[in-house]
Amino acid sequence: MFQVVIDVEKYPDFVPWCKAVYIKEKTDSQMIVDLLAAFHGIKGSYISEVTFLSPNGINESWIKAVSSNGIFKHLYNEWKFTPMSKNKTMVEFYIEFEFKSNLFSTLLNSVYKYAQNKIITAFKDRVESLAKQKLS
Repeated sequence: MFQVVIDVEKYPDFVPWCKAVYIKEKTDSQMIVDLLAAFHGIKGSYISEVTFLSPNGINESWIKAVSSNGIFKHLYNEWKFTPMSKNKTMVEFYIEFEFKSNLFSTLLNSVYKYAQNKIITAFKDRVESLAKQKLS
């Protein structure tokens, strides 16, 4: 699951409303990522500073993204991956954000639960799809 979340360049292939992703800088524990999203004809972009601790098979790994530019007044999200057994990982996700635009806020607030479920389902489906490809 960590690999699916950290592979941001693939987001346009499976994450709803994500239209483009550009990695501006990347190190072993950090990325600067430019994302373009579009929702019902409204487009917006933002740059995130993404920090991460890659999994080592034993300890918790995580991915954190912070942004305060583009469409966001502020954005913070965090993924935590805790190994439970050989083939089982507990995944936790937290997000906090505020848009600069009242239009974006109004639009997203009206469909927040729907959008949240679509995005969570997209990540689950991506993990399952990649697992099936590995077995083939």
